[in-house]
Amino acid sequence: MPADGFVRWLEEVDASMLAGVGGKAAGLGELVRAGMPVPDGFVLTTGAYAAADPEVGLPESVREAVTQAYLELGVRAGAGENLPVAVRSSATAEDLPEASFAGQQDTFLHVAGTDAMLLAVRDCWAGLRSERALAYRARQGLREEDVAMAVVVQRLVPADVAGVLFTADPATGERERTVINAAWGLGEAVVSGLVTPDTVVVSTADPAAPEVVEEHVAAKEVRTVPTPTGTREEPTPAGLVDAPALDRATALELTGLGGRIAGHTGTPMDVEWAVSEGTVAVLQARPITSLPPAPLRDVRWEPPVPGTVWMRRQVVEHMPGPLSPLFEELYLRRGLQQAMRELGQEMASATGATFDFDEMVPQGFGRSINGFGYTTASFRMGWATLRGIAGVYARLPRVFGSPAFDWHGAVLPRYQQVRARWTHVDLATATGEDLLDGLAELALEDARYWFGSALNLGMSRLLDPTFGLALRLPPLRSALPEPGLGSSSFLRGFASPALDAQADLEGLAAQVRESAGLRDLVLHTEPAQLMPTLEQHPAGGAVLAGLQRHLATYGHQIYSLDFAEPPMGEDPTLVAATLRALVGSAPAEGARARQRRMAAEREELLAHTRRRLGPLARAAFDRLWRWTAHYAPYREHVMFHLGSGWPAARRLAAELGRRLVEVGALHDAGDVYFLIDAEIRSALGLRGGIAGEQTGSRGTGVVAGPEGAVGEPAHLAGLAQERRDLRAARSRLTPPPIVPERGALKVGPFELTAFHPTPRGSSGADASTLTGFAVSSGRVTAPACVIGSTADFHLMRPGSILVARTTTPAWTPLFGQASGLVTDVGGALAHGSIVAREYGIPAVMGTGSATERITTGTMLTMDGDAGTVRIHEEETGVDP
Repeated sequence: MPADGFVRWLEEVDASMLAGVGGKAAGLGELVRAGMPVPDGFVLTTGAYAAADPEVGLPESVREAVTQAYLELGVRAGAGENLPVAVRSSATAEDLPEASFAGQQDTFLHVAGTDAMLLAVRDCWAGLRSERALAYRARQGLREEDVAMAVVVQRLVPADVAGVLFTADPATGERERTVINAAWGLGEAVVSGLVTPDTVVVSTADPAAPEVVEEHVAAKEVRTVPTPTGTREEPTPAGLVDAPALDRATALELTGLGGRIAGHTGTPMDVEWAVSEGTVAVLQARPITSLPPAPLRDVRWEPPVPGTVWMRRQVVEHMPGPLSPLFEELYLRRGLQQAMRELGQEMASATGATFDFDEMVPQGFGRSINGFGYTTASFRMGWATLRGIAGVYARLPRVFGSPAFDWHGAVLPRYQQVRARWTHVDLATATGEDLLDGLAELALEDARYWFGSALNLGMSRLLDPTFGLALRLPPLRSALPEPGLGSSSFLRGFASPALDAQADLEGLAAQVRESAGLRDLVLHTEPAQLMPTLEQHPAGGAVLAGLQRHLATYGHQIYSLDFAEPPMGEDPTLVAATLRALVGSAPAEGARARQRRMAAEREELLAHTRRRLGPLARAAFDRLWRWTAHYAPYREHVMFHLGSGWPAARRLAAELGRRLVEVGALHDAGDVYFLIDAEIRSALGLRGGIAGEQTGSRGTGVVAGPEGAVGEPAHLAGLAQERRDLRAARSRLTPPPIVPERGALKVGPFELTAFHPTPRGSSGADASTLTGFAVSSGRVTAPACVIGSTADFHLMRPGSILVARTTTPAWTPLFGQASGLVTDVGGALAHGSIVAREYGIPAVMGTGSATERITTGTMLTMDGDAGTVRIHEEETGVDP
């Protein structure tokens, strides 16, 4: 190796040299050391890049070093001074597990001669600052000052066949399937998408006997071939177009090689390969990025306690995905049970009637099944419990006046006080016990808030269908201006935080449109970069201040009630994207105008109905309407504050995570959510658990991890990663609304179907029509847009029907683009039903299987009055 250190041969390189040789070269060096068939070559280090001005060219010292290495490579290959080589970029942020940079940097094939090779090196350097590479790094959140460029120069393999191999199925995440793409000639046609390659799938369930299980031979119309000055694409010879590029023996050889590489690196790999005259070569290998978790096998949906029934209803409707272990312990199992216990004590104090919630639900109120939150539908109704319930109903006015249910005067203010106290705690002086106590108190207080809101929510839940039932009975039915109108036709036009937030963004968008410069900036800046870009713009201060004010007011809203998921304010990308959409196209009708119109329509509907009623019927109607209209708006106001303590909770958790990393218990502070209380205390040397931490019936003690064991401090980092991976795998499951499937909520012999998360008998597997709860009036036919999580928000198509498992307050900006809403779970009390009404779009919730049955682009006809969704199986709204 030259003394100046600008060049290293691949056999001298290993993963520890990433900063000096870049990701690609570091990976190739590891493969060479592991004995893989990697073409001979060298790397021009990042030191050479640092010593040069990429705009000017290569300094003489660098030219001499790389020229000497190139000539030596020719000698080593026995090919003289014009050895054809491949010249590839090797950036320091390239070919990493979290960012592959695939296709973002430059590769030059069949480069022959010193001058051509030096030119290719200079072009690789220039590629580091290309527009596409800069944009990619911005999306990945990589700082420019942290990136440097090395260049790999290798002997070119004159490939007869080349392609890409994945040691796991990139579509399904299946680790026991190797997927191989192959085409004639050099591999450039495959990796650049110029040709549809053959696909061979090999099962590696038995590593000792891999088996080809799928073969798809494509019409490979073009191939990449070398020329004296580089490469070109040419038509594939007629006899090879439809011929398989790989025989089975070579496919199995490649599979074995891929398995060795994955075994060496310890992670599934994306391998570029070539075959020349029957000899296989590995051109490069990198971890597969964005690989789905391995699918779980033999998943069974069984109750956690035999003989009990569990439902995805009530508070767990706001937990769309599998839960983190810390949230499951502190909130779902401990917090809800403790809050329910306290509620019983408050009701006893108000009415003198006593009953024991722990005796009523000895299995606990909330539990997880395969990681998903469920609440119990099994209640032990002994005589003492029945007497207690009867006593409460006999003194119901006292319950209504109890502070436990005073939402404005006690419930919300108490939550706000606890939230404020932990928001301003000094992290530097707080002890570990303080931080854990704060997390537990915030979780408990949010659970208290949920149960404290139960009276208002319950009255709304009761009055909505009662009012709807009354509309179907004479004389009200004949008094309506048109037949079939339901309660959702009346329950519109109320003020709500969702409309306030939309109106605020519309005002900001109007402000932006007044300035051509700001308008162009917002429209042409990636949403994730909008706030820092505004900060740098001389006229961006007012808009930036408006966005910050918006986030301070509405940023606590949750995508999931699990505090492991950041609320909207931590990642304002969706808000910025909504602002950009509003700047680009002002709504035909603003939020305030829409509210006024809907309120006027509601008043006209009420007046029309009242005019056609007799005095007695009108008096009964007015009384029922006053109660219904009084409680209906509470639903959205209650939901607006649910999870509002999570910014404070996440601040405490982040400090706990930092301390766990500091003592070596974790590698990543964010993994704190994948531990439980006892494990955190043990790792930090803290005292025992928090008082009152029972999670089921009395004396059940601390909840262990999701699989029932408390991890040892020395193993917490690995255990947290295992739990994180398990949660990711479970996120691909679709939890059934009820476990077991035919379970029911019963009081004695009576089945309370009105409280089920989906209507009974809905949505058979082969039916073309799904049935759910009719929660927002209207009828629409439009293409579906299935949104699985926040990661899919950018896929929302204006005018489409939003299809989701459920929605939470932070999903509200999507409603402005939707023409309808369909969900798997939820009912009249769910966030989606309320916001759909305020946006004037039809909604059908609780279909049970919409996200499984419907794909994006499928045409749907939904009826928000009948609660039906018709799937047009043969039609799509996808552009050809």
